[in-house]
Amino acid sequence: MKLRFFALLLLAMAFCSCGSKQDFSRSETDVTDLGSKEYNNSKELIELYHHADSLVKIGQIDTKKMQLFVDKATEYATLHPDDTLGPHFLLYAGIFQMDVALSTPSESKRNARFFQSVEIFNKLTEQYPDYRNLPYCYYYKGQIYENMRRTSDAEGEYRELVHRYPDTDLGRNIAEYLKVQGYEKSSDDIMHEIKKK
Repeated sequence: MKLRFFALLLLAMAFCSCGSKQDFSRSETDVTDLGSKEYNNSKELIELYHHADSLVKIGQIDTKKMQLFVDKATEYATLHPDDTLGPHFLLYAGIFQMDVALSTPSESKRNARFFQSVEIFNKLTEQYPDYRNLPYCYYYKGQIYENMRRTSDAEGEYRELVHRYPDTDLGRNIAEYLKVQGYEKSSDDIMHEIKKK
């Protein structure tokens, strides 16, 4: 019970610390007809994000809108790599893709979507190495791998987070999480377990 509470606490802290609503200031435009937009500019993408996110908050997840944001946001970041909104778009695209995966009943499709989310987070870390929210990429990848029951991969992502960002709140919390979950094995122990499989 304590472990589950601690994990939920970490997740809540991650969402609060990420500053998701501070990165995209709400547009003055009313989000009325999202279907007529092309989503080729940042303003339209921000509107789509807010609309899809507002549905999540009231428990009406629209995976089609979320997937549309994922597709358009990753495309936008590729076409406009120097735009300062690019890393934000990729972060939220990765989170939405993870949420879409969690809403997918078929395990094979769910895992494929999880891997797409991991690819988005990897692209973000490669394309924007100085982005201030990079620790969350490692956190979310760890969460994805835990959902897939790939504990050694999850541990690897968490350890990378702690190694790269030890002085952040998230880094310290994940270090504690690793201890509580029993991830105190050495790299040799982990390699030995992998070889046994």
